[in-house]
Amino acid sequence: MMTDTVKYSLPKCFTSPHTLSGTDASTPVLAAFSGGSDSSALLMMLCEYAKVSGTKIYAAHVNHMLRGEEADRDEQFCRETAKRLGVELFVCKRDVRAYAEQSGKSIETAARDVRYEFFEKVMREHSIPLLATAHNANDNLETMIFNMVRGCGLDGMCGIPETRSMPTGTVVRPILRMSKREILDYCRENSLDFVTDSTNTDTDYTRNKIRAEIIPALCKINDGAIENASRLAVTLKNDALCISSLTDWFLEELNDDCSIETEKLLGSPAAVSNRAIMAIYKSVSDGKTLEYTHIEAIRELCRGGAAHSSIQLPSGIDARIEQGRLCFIKRSDAPTPPEDFEVKLCEGKNEISQINAEIIIGNSQITKNIYKKSTLLYFASAKICGDVVARNRRAGDKILLNGVNKSVKKLLCDKKIPLDVRYRLPVICDNSGIIAIPFVAVSDRARHKDNEGTTVLRFDLN
Repeated sequence: MMTDTVKYSLPKCFTSPHTLSGTDASTPVLAAFSGGSDSSALLMMLCEYAKVSGTKIYAAHVNHMLRGEEADRDEQFCRETAKRLGVELFVCKRDVRAYAEQSGKSIETAARDVRYEFFEKVMREHSIPLLATAHNANDNLETMIFNMVRGCGLDGMCGIPETRSMPTGTVVRPILRMSKREILDYCRENSLDFVTDSTNTDTDYTRNKIRAEIIPALCKINDGAIENASRLAVTLKNDALCISSLTDWFLEELNDDCSIETEKLLGSPAAVSNRAIMAIYKSVSDGKTLEYTHIEAIRELCRGGAAHSSIQLPSGIDARIEQGRLCFIKRSDAPTPPEDFEVKLCEGKNEISQINAEIIIGNSQITKNIYKKSTLLYFASAKICGDVVARNRRAGDKILLNGVNKSVKKLLCDKKIPLDVRYRLPVICDNSGIIAIPFVAVSDRARHKDNEGTTVLRFDLN
């Protein structure tokens, strides 16, 4: 791996693609080449770097067909420049406007998609694992401002990363710490020609407006605004990495069901717990992210702490409180009440297929003793009126306990019985009403005493 400082005419802010990626200097590099000042400077620096490192340099140009003859002029310029430098050039010509209309994407997004689709194709077909792009310090500040006004978090304020993974390898940004002014100085000092994209001055595009109006205003306030923003981005990135490592530690105790204790979540620094919320949500939503308002709503849900309370999140996910834990459940996977059923119980084994359970009536004292899967209920035989049935819970159900008719729904919540189990608990009734709910209670009128004949009901969840 090559890590030594390059000892020839390269700007001090240039960082070798192999130092950035941690790869050997023999690893080939594909340069994204538009023909503008930034990419022209980058390609020249890579060629100078290759003279010492021996690295094979390639270039790729995309003609977006958005500017007519000007776009064709840029393509021809790139062809001539690559030939003069002895660099193999790959060219793609694609009608981006038509693609944007067909896909419903903005022109900017469609153009980016087309570029990276082509870059990945070239990298895959020619076994080139590194893609070098000419993002610079001005671009970094643009991104920080763009993210800030959209209400980003710490990661957004870290700006553009110097490296990122892509399906075919790694994107590296060797001149990310160079300002636009330094790049133009490099072009002038080395007599580099380049082309200018006329749309760069069109302030209808958000980034162009930031580039043309906001950054110059900041530089009038402080001439070092761009360099200072680069240093800030590095500092924030280090802070973000530290918080990320704490979040990883925080999530080590995460249950298999992707739930976490609300007490632990609320008792931890928000910088860590908010990232934990994001990480858990991302794992169950196929990589989607949450907005700040969603995270605040989740924290409010946790502060309330009411059992079985929930809120709806994007991508069909519910955040729910169960047994003092915050859970994320896909709505398609969320437990639902069974259809109405009523099964007459007889001596011996009774299968309750609607809730995948069985009830055994007799005098057996044996229980499976499986955690929260089996329980024994004892009734005074003489106090049972008529037939005994098992049915689903219904609105308004109440059971007599300690002389008071209590809501079955409230009792289930007070007992902190998980929702998926709650829906599977039958209500045991005789001709006079409810006599018991497994795991919850036996009614006053059916409760046995030591000197009475006893009927034993065993309830097993399968």
